[in-house]
Amino acid sequence: MIQSLLRVGTWVMAISALSAAGCGGGGEEPDSLQPAQPPSVRQQVGGDPPAETEADQDARSAAIISRVDSLIISTSYGITNHKDFPTLDMHAQCSGTTCTFRHPGTGVSLTLSLADLQSLPANSEALLTKHGITLVQGKSTNGIVDAYGSVMTHALFAVQGERTTLNDTDFAFRHGIAGGDLTGSTPAINARWTGVMVGTGRTGSLRQNILQGDAVLEAELRFGSDQIKATFSDIQNITTGAAHTEQSIRFENIPISPDGTFRAGLAGNRIQGGFYGPGHAESAGIFERSNIVGAFGAKRN
Repeated sequence: MIQSLLRVGTWVMAISALSAAGCGGGGEEPDSLQPAQPPSVRQQVGGDPPAETEADQDARSAAIISRVDSLIISTSYGITNHKDFPTLDMHAQCSGTTCTFRHPGTGVSLTLSLADLQSLPANSEALLTKHGITLVQGKSTNGIVDAYGSVMTHALFAVQGERTTLNDTDFAFRHGIAGGDLTGSTPAINARWTGVMVGTGRTGSLRQNILQGDAVLEAELRFGSDQIKATFSDIQNITTGAAHTEQSIRFENIPISPDGTFRAGLAGNRIQGGFYGPGHAESAGIFERSNIVGAFGAKRN
């Protein structure tokens, strides 16, 4: 599955500068994503048994990663048990396969490229298939990294949780990630992509939960102003087994760039993605809204 997870040691480089002012923790230990349990999840979201295994996606991911020319990472929302900085959000700006994270309060920055991603040994499980996309949840053997997402044919996407400790201070981060082999152009005609969204909460107890819903993207070609709209609906909390309080999230009038990428909004209320593969076969990206940070993937109808 999405075994290309952010290297824990890379985050230590960034947060070491932030924690230099003091050592020692305070408060509760940061949260950890709680896994979903099949087959109840399949029944809850209306999915089918997985059409492929986690090993199938792993085998395919190496070929996709070798072609990746677009990497997108959302704002990484962090909490700590340090009394002086209980929250720690790193804002991401990506170009090609390089992303730069900045902490707005201190100016500390960190640049990640595709070379900084690695495959981690994980206890992973394919949960279900919906709209032709098999979703896999993974957790590293030491429990530090969690992920829920999919490797499609030309793109990959996931929501991730990551934890690390430095100077007796515990840190926990949440972010969405997507990438793939960009088509490199806008669709020639109006088109529709159907797939799934995955997410987790930015704050509060929802940070421990995994969310899943349907994703529909619709491109509307207008002379000199190509746009796309994205709708995430039937959002379910697959950790608790209950419907999420906000059932639908919609982004409209998102401009499409000539290279086939699209983006709108700012940290906390934004969407960013692109079209991947021949014929704009797939779309994937990240989003942040309504206390949700997530990712999505969809296939052209």
